[in-house]
Amino acid sequence: MQTTRLLSLLTTALLLAGSPLSALAAGSTSEPPATATIGIQAQSLSGAYLAAKAAQLEGDLEAASDFYRQALAIDPDSDLLQQDAMFAFFANGRFEEGIDLAAKLRDTPEASKVARITLGVDALRKGDYDKAIAELDIVNPSDLDALLLGHLTAWAELGAGRVDSALSRIDGLDSAPWYAIFNAYEKGLLAEVAGRVDVARRSYGQVVDDQELARTSPDAYLAAAEALARLEMRANNSDAALAAVDKGLELVGSYDPLLHLRQRIEKGEMIEPAVADVQDGAAETLYILGQAINRGDGQQVALLYFQLARAIEPRSPALLTALAGIAERSERLDLAISYYREIPESSAYRRTADLQIGLDLWYAERKDEAKEHLRRAVRDYPDDVQAHTALADVLAADKDYAGAAEALDQAVRLAEAEDSAGWNLYYQRGIAHERLKQWDKAEPDFRKSLELSPNQPAVLNYLGYSWVDMNRNLEEGLDMIKKAVTLRPNDGYIIDSLGWAYYRLGRYEEAVDELERAVLITPMDPTINDHLGDAYWHVGRKREAEFQWERALNGEPAPEPNVVEAIKVKLEKGLQPETDEGGSADGQAEPAEDASAPSGPRANATPPESGTEAD
Repeated sequence: MQTTRLLSLLTTALLLAGSPLSALAAGSTSEPPATATIGIQAQSLSGAYLAAKAAQLEGDLEAASDFYRQALAIDPDSDLLQQDAMFAFFANGRFEEGIDLAAKLRDTPEASKVARITLGVDALRKGDYDKAIAELDIVNPSDLDALLLGHLTAWAELGAGRVDSALSRIDGLDSAPWYAIFNAYEKGLLAEVAGRVDVARRSYGQVVDDQELARTSPDAYLAAAEALARLEMRANNSDAALAAVDKGLELVGSYDPLLHLRQRIEKGEMIEPAVADVQDGAAETLYILGQAINRGDGQQVALLYFQLARAIEPRSPALLTALAGIAERSERLDLAISYYREIPESSAYRRTADLQIGLDLWYAERKDEAKEHLRRAVRDYPDDVQAHTALADVLAADKDYAGAAEALDQAVRLAEAEDSAGWNLYYQRGIAHERLKQWDKAEPDFRKSLELSPNQPAVLNYLGYSWVDMNRNLEEGLDMIKKAVTLRPNDGYIIDSLGWAYYRLGRYEEAVDELERAVLITPMDPTINDHLGDAYWHVGRKREAEFQWERALNGEPAPEPNVVEAIKVKLEKGLQPETDEGGSADGQAEPAEDASAPSGPRANATPPESGTEAD
């Protein structure tokens, strides 16, 4: 029909490089009211559709959903429009609206797979298990789809009372070697819900006893350790329960759910099972597989899995945390904060939520709220290293280095003295002391950081350059910067430090060589361009120096006002002795910041993301 042709043309114009799933990575929200919320009324079908697509591309799925509803009101029969709207509704957490469209699109080739999976999930959550099995019987699935469909179907089989069939279905999933950890964990959950405790114990143990499996999915490994600990505690085997917890903590020592569970076990509390019923199990399936692919392009599909899981289990703290993480990566910080605030006070995820709320408030430019929130978090978690570190990060970003140093004093006091992971605490405190011009305190911190972790390029760069800048330990300092460059040969900021160290030592030709390399890697940085301009001036390449200073004025991020004025003076009068002493345009040379420098307040307050190996 003509409408479908129009929408096809619009889709081609807007999303040549994308697919209908391209918007799924943009963010999500809890189930909102069905009424329009943006207050903007499109004047035509094409206007509504274009506005919906534009909102998707900008990551505003709430507005996209509203415009899709307006477009559907004009033309409710377009398959293409229904398909795009269905994906947006599911990504936005509007499950009921998405299901209505899925029922219409069940047999449409372009949308059939997603439509049938979501219809199967809907049947599962409603307890209509035979219908779920029928919907999930999809031919020629990919490896990932086959695993998801097999696990969800096994839960439906269990719900229908066919325990042996459910467990056999898991055993029959063997087309890819990476299935192993997921199959063992799922079989344990199924067996435990079915009351077959020995089978569950063996299945969980199969995961926990082979830490190599964690390379495929750290989340599944940690979940299996937690499930085994819960099972053993419910069987009055507290020692075995603690042993299972310890296995998980060997992988990630700061994983809050296991630390929280350990405290409860030691208190002798009643411990709930990992999943309570078929619905919980199906939601866990979607969550664990979603976490396994929740990075890069896979985040699109992970968001769909998470939202389907939330349709079954809307209050899951793990799901809320995962959805908040996607919202953060999409820079939808208010949405992330709203997810974190839904997490119950009693949850093991509450501490993570509190710290991330503070950091998200900062990045949302609600800086006073952020500082107050994190000060309250420090009061609530006085013995928590990450709480003090998060506060220090925002204070340092606010240039309150005295406050940052004080918070880091507490973090260092609480951290294990010889824990190599603590190098960053000393590094950050060293920077705070250096900015306060307390070098007698800064240098020991940098040295301690390198003692704990000798090959940290950020620390080598900072300490080495600081020495060169102060005309101390020149050879050792230059060697440190060279080592940092060797460790990070493609880091323009560290190469800039090496070039600038040569400049400060009067080795201008060598400075030019390094600074030219740095500016090729990081061409828009104003400081690097400014440094190269100064070096060019000293070797007589004055026209090129002026060109680099002009580039510095137009760099990203924009230089500070005092730097702008100093560069303008150089453009007018050339490099003057009074500006040449410190070398840089503002007369105050500092070590170049790199990706590891605390230039922004992002603390490691969340558990390790799926797909990364724990340290």
